[in-house]
Amino acid sequence: MKSTGSFKRILAVLCTAALLTCSVSALAVSPADVSASASLSAVNSVSEAQLRSALSKLTVTYDSEAEGWQIDSPYEEASMEKASCGLYPYLFVTNDDPTVYLSLGMTYFGNKKLDMKSVRVETEDNYYDFTCGEEFIGGYDNDLKAWFAYELFDMDDETSWLNEWLAAKSVTATFTGKDGSTKTYTLTKDNLQAIRDVLNAYDTLLGSDVSTARVVLRSLVK
Repeated sequence: MKSTGSFKRILAVLCTAALLTCSVSALAVSPADVSASASLSAVNSVSEAQLRSALSKLTVTYDSEAEGWQIDSPYEEASMEKASCGLYPYLFVTNDDPTVYLSLGMTYFGNKKLDMKSVRVETEDNYYDFTCGEEFIGGYDNDLKAWFAYELFDMDDETSWLNEWLAAKSVTATFTGKDGSTKTYTLTKDNLQAIRDVLNAYDTLLGSDVSTARVVLRSLVK
């Protein structure tokens, strides 16, 4: 998708704002305790080569305003170019302290506006409810000729949910608008691979010391 596309502009602004405040919320099927995001290890238990391998499957950019590295999957870019719905995770590693944040972006694309009220993710065994904010984050993308809506959720306390989705036979997400309209999306093979790659990078980062992580992240910035 062209860099001038409405969706990409709004996505960049939203991600930066969330990272600056570190207050993006997730409301799900069961209450979870609010806790600090995970810290990098004081002792390096993974090699530089292991960390580089895990991150090489992802896109690393440095956000000078938020002062840290944003890490996401190239599968999301491909999904956006097709105006496809998606559930794609992000990592953010702060430059000034050893902290890594995990978030999940949920994107609706369709031929009509949908002001998201909630998203329900379902597997054959469980369901997971996410409540969206009051403010509409979306619009019409002239490049893609489609309506979109977007929500970003903190997932540091819910990594187990992502692993449960990866273990499921099928995963669907139902986007529900404030007017009651719905759209159901079945997570694709590429979407699930993106989740797998980001979770692997998350776990590998947590086993890496700060200096090693910074060296590798700086070398991979695009």
